[in-house]
Amino acid sequence: MSKRERKKEIPAFCIEFGKHLRALRIKNDLSVEEIAFKAGIDAQNLRKYELGKQEMKISMLKRIADAFGITTSELLSFDK
Repeated sequence: MSKRERKKEIPAFCIEFGKHLRALRIKNDLSVEEIAFKAGIDAQNLRKYELGKQEMKISMLKRIADAFGITTSELLSFDK
């Protein structure tokens, strides 16, 4: 089995959430770098979240919500 075959499939929710995250960032006229800095994370990881290429831990969800100045509930409120 190759390394690529062992990769875990990303759930559809993560892909849709990534689209929502990107739309929210653009709506607030913020760059990836600005949100990443405010959240204390690497911009490359934030891009992966936005593209739905990486799952996010709950602690990271909280940090990103804080960077936007909203609650995690508000961040997760989008049409799925």
